[in-house]
Amino acid sequence: MKIECKVDEKNRQRDYHLDGELDVHQAKLLKERLVEDLEEIQEGSWVIRLHMENVQYLDSSGLGMLVYLKKEIKLRHGKLHIDGLKDAVYNVFKLTRLDEFFELPKP
Repeated sequence: MKIECKVDEKNRQRDYHLDGELDVHQAKLLKERLVEDLEEIQEGSWVIRLHMENVQYLDSSGLGMLVYLKKEIKLRHGKLHIDGLKDAVYNVFKLTRLDEFFELPKP
């Protein structure tokens, strides 16, 4: 999985552009990257935005990692936004009823 991050210090926002599949192997890599980044931004509230328009596949490991990240970000008084889901990936959230947990807009 390819991960690009853009940081906007002024608006306290980090945008992660994801490209590839978010499966058991890639979820671990993404989690390590984001947890490391979260350690840097412990003070104050930040918005973490995951741009997932180029994510083709999401499995239960990927979902579990996203739930973990949302909780970690919330503990730090931040917010997690997930944008640009393809229909197939959105349906995984919908089937597990996590679309409401993540407050996802319909594609």
